[in-house]
Amino acid sequence: MTFYELLNKFAIEELWYILKYRHDLSRKPIKAERIFNLYKSARMELISLHDKSNRTDNILVCEFTIDNDDGGAPESWIHCNILSPDEDNEGKMQQYAMDFVPWNELIDCKVSKDSLSKLGELVCASELLWEITFHGFSKDKVDNASEELQKLSNDVAETFPICEGDWLPDENETNAEEDAIVEWIMSVPEKVRHIIFGFYASDVCGNHEDVDDITVDEVLKRLKSVIDASNVDDALDEDYHRLLWSMTGELDVDKQYLLLSKWFKGTRDIT
Repeated sequence: MTFYELLNKFAIEELWYILKYRHDLSRKPIKAERIFNLYKSARMELISLHDKSNRTDNILVCEFTIDNDDGGAPESWIHCNILSPDEDNEGKMQQYAMDFVPWNELIDCKVSKDSLSKLGELVCASELLWEITFHGFSKDKVDNASEELQKLSNDVAETFPICEGDWLPDENETNAEEDAIVEWIMSVPEKVRHIIFGFYASDVCGNHEDVDDITVDEVLKRLKSVIDASNVDDALDEDYHRLLWSMTGELDVDKQYLLLSKWFKGTRDIT
């Protein structure tokens, strides 16, 4: 079953049953109506992009992930990714994020049979729609976001070219970079502070604590301790690329480089 067929199978009201839980809508009817209409418009636009000339060799995958390392109540979520043929590896399927993939390259791709079997068609349709609208509820907005991020990556690469065999920073320089990132995290604008809170709050809470019971400042203080005691590459792993995307818009070029260089780990290839 293709993504196009899957979206056509469910009305937006049915998809909303799953999508509404992706947002904080408690006692917020106006916000709920606005977001519902945005998803409605995105679904209609996606369906309109159906065309025989669209790419069809990718497979869309929804995977259920469970984290129960601390022995407490498990944290669970669904990841949506793309399996795409790797031309450099005899066509074997490689997994990629779908955040900035053009919508017309997604709509006519097949959805994994295993995903549909395990999670159900309604969940897969809703989660895929949520995933590809993370950076905008229209094709143009997502394309613009992708171009902006690509331009930022190119600007960083041109300003701070990284070539094989170039100098390697000494330990003091590395520590200075990490300290700069930690310092920035502690003084980010209010909007970004809450974005960080949303991503990391559950990770820095003890088993006996409720996320709602600790403040944004306390989360950032604990996050600073985590980064101080570990490796920044681990703390800002590529799994948090959405967080970094939100951060970089608030930074000057130097601080953009500090964050993005950690994320890209020395490569210019954003994908």
